[in-house]
Amino acid sequence: MIISHKYKFIFIKTRKTAGTTIEYNLAKFLGPKDIITPSAQANYLSQNFILDTKISSFLKKLNFSKLSNLFSKKFTDHTHAKEIKKNITGEIYNNYFKFCVEREPVDKTISYYFMRKNSINSSNKRKNMSWNDFVKKKRFPVDTNFYCDGNNLIVDKIIKYEKLDTDLPILLKNLGINNFTIEKSVNNKFRGINPIVSKLQKKIIYEKFESTLKFVDYK
Repeated sequence: MIISHKYKFIFIKTRKTAGTTIEYNLAKFLGPKDIITPSAQANYLSQNFILDTKISSFLKKLNFSKLSNLFSKKFTDHTHAKEIKKNITGEIYNNYFKFCVEREPVDKTISYYFMRKNSINSSNKRKNMSWNDFVKKKRFPVDTNFYCDGNNLIVDKIIKYEKLDTDLPILLKNLGINNFTIEKSVNNKFRGINPIVSKLQKKIIYEKFESTLKFVDYK
């Protein structure tokens, strides 16, 4: 997740949509006061993600620095838009350009399946999980609540993952960032050979993504 005061935008990071890659390639353009949350793959990019509250600020004034940390607020990697909205001023949230990325449901689900299966932290049960078993559980990466509050969309733009190379540079140019390109991909090491997806499985996935499809046109 990024909040850029320099360019006045907020990037909400959804799952399996090149979020860490976007952060990595955007980092060199950002200012010293901009916020980038830590992630397992690019923790070194993080800055300013711990926010002071009234209590933590008061404790700091009393030189209780360690205690003040317990009362501070931390933005995390996949902080939802409505949570960001709660923890920054209304002026910033309403005036900054807010965007995220979404991906075709089946492709996104396959990517999520391989991450769950091949991650270093995966249990033996997960490592041996078949595609059929995964689909039966229906625990898909539906991220509508990342950029909605209830049924209301609270971001300004959803970029399609499939058009990222063309649409993201255009969007960023309008925000004042010229010559943006994705020079390096981060965190794409889990993907294996695509499983065979049956018509029934595709139907199941698309039904679970119904809330997302209200805002992003995939067929």
